[in-house]
Amino acid sequence: MAALVEAGTACRRLLFSLTPQCKYVIPNNIISLRRSHSNGSNNEECYDIIITGGGMVGTTLACAIANNRHLESKRVLLLEGGNKHKYEPQEKYSNRVVALNQQTRTLLSSIGAWQHIEAIRCSCVKMMQVWDACSDAIITFNDDYLSKELAYIVENDLLLHAVNKELQEKTNVDVVYNAKVTNLLLPNLVGEDAKVQLENGRQYKTKLLVSKKYI
Repeated sequence: MAALVEAGTACRRLLFSLTPQCKYVIPNNIISLRRSHSNGSNNEECYDIIITGGGMVGTTLACAIANNRHLESKRVLLLEGGNKHKYEPQEKYSNRVVALNQQTRTLLSSIGAWQHIEAIRCSCVKMMQVWDACSDAIITFNDDYLSKELAYIVENDLLLHAVNKELQEKTNVDVVYNAKVTNLLLPNLVGEDAKVQLENGRQYKTKLLVSKKYI
């Protein structure tokens, strides 16, 4: 939940970070590459923003960037370590779920993903109690006497499906599946590019690298 909120915050911070003189860099076999952009030198493909690591957080961030009017012209590459996600609704609920707060719902709504979740299924939480096993201490959470939702329980697969459905419509975002990152080269000087190398030999460079791994 917190990670998805951070994805929205990271998107806003990109507005201040993405410049030609970018000083700070935030530091898996190819199955699908929707589009590519090449600079014609050293066999390196160039993007404005590269995100290593997909999943719910990386995919949401890529979609939020593409949806931002200040960043919609930027070329974005999402390197997803796993296979392309395929979602098939099941009668039985999955036990792999996330609890999303109101801020996360707002973020997902802003990128168009929440409507896909609501169209299938989710459960709202209006009250939560936390108690101590060794005493009578207890604390109860509710919002305006149960008139509003505290959180929403959503299956992981459904959340990823909803965000992917919106991401597929973004023409400025490329996705590489089964992309295994073997090396990251961070710039030593202001103005230089960060470089990403995959196991199959493909190389990419960017002014802004967002990665939760390999640091």
